[in-house]
Amino acid sequence: MVMPWLFSKPFRKQQPENVKEIKERLTKNYLTRNSAAFERQLNANITHDTRNQLGEIKSPTLILVGKDDELTSPNMAEELRSEIPDSKLLICKQGGHALYWEVPDLFNKAVLDFINS
Repeated sequence: MVMPWLFSKPFRKQQPENVKEIKERLTKNYLTRNSAAFERQLNANITHDTRNQLGEIKSPTLILVGKDDELTSPNMAEELRSEIPDSKLLICKQGGHALYWEVPDLFNKAVLDFINS
């Protein structure tokens, strides 16, 4: 169930056992879900588009992205930053889409620093 783009290529190469364990855990969780509900969730992810409402966000917003994110690239994150008022973009020098797994210390520090600022 975990697509290759969830993790950066360096992470997949350097930590194959960690990737395998996460894949097994996620696969188990997804396989126990109602397949019709999961299909609706996937369809909503594909068809739901609220980009025209980004300018209405009033809360300070942190946008985190890994430079090796193959799902939501730094360019896409920059687009979000340009449309969301009072937003901050942090591009991590390492990591793919799942920063919280690849670089948890960096991810947690960035979130906590943002909350405390």
